[in-house]
Amino acid sequence: MWNNEFKLAILNKDTKQIDLLLTQMPKFETLEEMQEAFYLFNHARELLEGLKDETAKSMKKIKETIRYIESTSTEIPAKLDIMQ
Repeated sequence: MWNNEFKLAILNKDTKQIDLLLTQMPKFETLEEMQEAFYLFNHARELLEGLKDETAKSMKKIKETIRYIESTSTEIPAKLDIMQ
């Protein structure tokens, strides 16, 4: 049951569910269950690393866009100057 839920969380890229299931990990009774869990852990790790890389790339693009906008925008006066 736990393995199936973990598989679904990986397939759905549901990081919150993965985290929850890791905190509710059962004791595995057989070597086969342990091997399957190990295999799933590796897939979850790969998924999380991939998502981390995607987030880092997105953050970099956002920062570059902000820098570009700041460099091309004109200064807005900080106060209203009615004498002009």
